[in-house]
Amino acid sequence: MNPTYLYAALLDVLGYRQLLDRDLETGRLDFQEKLSEALRIFECVNEAVFRVQAISDTIILTCDDHQHFPKFLQLLRSVFIAFLRQGVFVRGGVAYSRHFQSGRLTYSHAVARAYELESKLASYPRIVVDKNIIDMYASGQNLPQICSNNLLCVENGVYFLDVVTPSNWTEVYNYAKVIHDASLQALMSDESAFSKHIRFERYLLASPSAPSGSTGFVGQIKVS
Repeated sequence: MNPTYLYAALLDVLGYRQLLDRDLETGRLDFQEKLSEALRIFECVNEAVFRVQAISDTIILTCDDHQHFPKFLQLLRSVFIAFLRQGVFVRGGVAYSRHFQSGRLTYSHAVARAYELESKLASYPRIVVDKNIIDMYASGQNLPQICSNNLLCVENGVYFLDVVTPSNWTEVYNYAKVIHDASLQALMSDESAFSKHIRFERYLLASPSAPSGSTGFVGQIKVS
């Protein structure tokens, strides 16, 4: 079988190891239950259109039809929020390239590129979309619109999925605040982890969907 071209999204569950260790220390299965509940979002997915693999802290979704790509992005938005509801951040990348799968063998430039985007460009809880996809849609080719229907944001030349809408902004804000507040002790002196919350808060407050007068929830600088 020859390789085909498809869209691949690779999502990484942030803080997976720490949450796993917490279950081990407490003898409870809280994190396992949160994962199971978040993954229920895939129970209603049309597997003939979107394929899903969940392995440990990694989720891979694929779509091989251009016309379904806007729905693919909407699915990723729903997945992001499903994990938020469980108090868990994810970040990821979306790429379009060659992909071969047969039985146990998977050979995929698309998945490799999605991983590269997640690990090098996502940097905080968001899902980065490869610039090559943006260029492909901008060139026409009878492709559906993705840049004019509130699915994407761009910052510093990096395109990423817009997970908030006017109807869910407050919900997403509140979930993000809960995650931040529950992590205060773990965040202390951990600048890398702290910056992820700052960047996500900044994204929320900069959104056109943010209600007027919205304020942040991440700790402010104090002079002593």
